[in-house]
Amino acid sequence: MRVTQSMIANQTLRHIQSNYNNISKYQNQLNTGKKFSRASEDPLSATSGMHYRTQVREIEQFQRNLSSAHTWMETSDQALYDVNTSLQRMRELTSQAANDTYDSEQRKAAAEEIGQLIDHIKDLGNTKVNNKYIFNGTDTENRPIDKSKFDITVEDPNAPPDGTMLFYEGVLYEFTDGSYQEHGIDPEDEGRTPGEIDVSKAVFFESGAISINEDDVELQMMKGVNMPINANGADIFGYEAFGELILLERSMKNADSGTEIGAHLDVLDQQLDRVLSAEANIGARQNRIMMTENRMDQQLITATRIMSDNEDVDFAEAIIQLVSHESILNASLSAGARIMQPSLIDFLR
Repeated sequence: MRVTQSMIANQTLRHIQSNYNNISKYQNQLNTGKKFSRASEDPLSATSGMHYRTQVREIEQFQRNLSSAHTWMETSDQALYDVNTSLQRMRELTSQAANDTYDSEQRKAAAEEIGQLIDHIKDLGNTKVNNKYIFNGTDTENRPIDKSKFDITVEDPNAPPDGTMLFYEGVLYEFTDGSYQEHGIDPEDEGRTPGEIDVSKAVFFESGAISINEDDVELQMMKGVNMPINANGADIFGYEAFGELILLERSMKNADSGTEIGAHLDVLDQQLDRVLSAEANIGARQNRIMMTENRMDQQLITATRIMSDNEDVDFAEAIIQLVSHESILNASLSAGARIMQPSLIDFLR
């Protein structure tokens, strides 16, 4: 085959251009830190990279969810601890005041402190995180407790305004359609009725004093796994709980004997048990969240490493390749200059 000067020149130019392309490729890798900048350069790795990045973003979102859940539950746990502390103090005061060596002034002082503790528990029921009420289920925009509607005075205890709630002799009633109905009982069923009401032993609440949503607030901890992060406020901050505490405060002010005051100790113990149960429940879920956080941290490390292996450049290798192709280019340019030295003038000579 006849090899012409043109063929040699074209082949030399192709090799030089190829070396320029390789140098450009490795310079781009060093500039961007990535093995490829367009999917067409490595379709398989590009497709895998999209999957790995999606996985990393999912894990990061789950981590944000877990952080929010952790904050919510820590705040709930602290609020419940404060309720527990308040109830323990009430129990201590009640136990002391049940002693007949206490005079009326000492009991009134204890009643004053109990009243302040009740107000404190009301405030705890309206605890917020990120401007959301944490003890009102999924209705996080509305406060569950309206303190102004507690322990109201009604003109006629047998015919209060519609919607009035009555706590009497351990039972909660709602006045509706002209009569009292036991709260939580189907109107068609025969529930208890308060009968003749002794106002001194009755606690009235205006409609809407406590409006607690009992639905679970759930967050996705990982794909397909949801967990409730809230405590049921109705168990701790319900009408019955506050009704009993208000009656305790009254007994402190008006009781003739320590026996009447001491009768409230069992009720306080029951409330403390409910709070402790809620604290234990929150604590168990916090432990689960911590274990899930550790798992997510490990998954993120693994997913990030795999993603990096797939698309991040090996700088040492890229530098070696760049230097190698620069040397090849220089050699090609030098050889080409020698091969293509003859020109038309040289032939005419």
